[in-house]
Amino acid sequence: MTGNDWTVGSVLEAAERWLAERGRGGARRRSDLCSCLAAVCGTDRLRVLMDHERPLGEAERASFRGMVRRLGEGEPLAYVLGRRSFHGRVFEVDPSVLIPRPETECLVEAALASLPEGSRVFEPGTGSGCIAVSLVLERPDLEVLASDLSPEALALARRNARTLGAPKDRLVFRRGDWWEAARGERFDALVSNPPYVDPRRPELCDPEVLAFEPAEALFASAGDPLAAVRTLLEGCGRGLNPGGLVFLELGIDTIEGARLLAEECGSLEEVRVLPDLGGRPRILRARRKGSSPDPGAPRTGDQDPSAL
Repeated sequence: MTGNDWTVGSVLEAAERWLAERGRGGARRRSDLCSCLAAVCGTDRLRVLMDHERPLGEAERASFRGMVRRLGEGEPLAYVLGRRSFHGRVFEVDPSVLIPRPETECLVEAALASLPEGSRVFEPGTGSGCIAVSLVLERPDLEVLASDLSPEALALARRNARTLGAPKDRLVFRRGDWWEAARGERFDALVSNPPYVDPRRPELCDPEVLAFEPAEALFASAGDPLAAVRTLLEGCGRGLNPGGLVFLELGIDTIEGARLLAEECGSLEEVRVLPDLGGRPRILRARRKGSSPDPGAPRTGDQDPSAL
């Protein structure tokens, strides 16, 4: 074909054949290709499907070729596009953070449905910021301190918060490892999606997840698959106000162990396991013993501005 012969339809067909030859064909890949071409053309997938005769310029074809090569190497579509939809909003993503998933939307929904008005929330391991940003945008009464140990993840989370219009007075980001980032503050809720995949069982993850998503956000400690969960639960006695709520997203192989840890934790009660949309046990919910917040506890927004 000459340069003028390449259309949306012919380019899609050529890309499908190229991926199929490398064992990466199928209906899902066709959908991924349409999403990539829509991004290149500055339109949506429906328009791509309707506009098969539209000619493509060399710059458009070059950009699309780069995306197809990345798909051919197994890179997840979200990283190729640089974005992922989550809870009705589009978040920027890159390989420094986990790709937001529908299971985590269940975590957000569970928290939104139960958090008392005016709650102060701690969200460690924020990654892309999808949980924290969703909470403050869905509930104007909430305040959130979100943290991560990765400076790259924090930079991305801040960009997402800024792009999506999260108010700075209700959403603060800070670098730190789990409760260390809270610096003695107390909260009305802990909401987190900590690393929970046992590194001794990598078969629980898709190959492309293992190859491209950040291992530190996926895998728990090799010596203790519940290490992060243990740290978070043990910190609830000093980090949550009496009556404060706990919401942790976990995997099917770790949630039972986490439930037992929570029941053994002297500061927690009302331990329950909530299902995800597929009916699988997914979310650990618990309550800090006691019934009334400590009126003298510092608020999330009261920290030293120099620490932000």
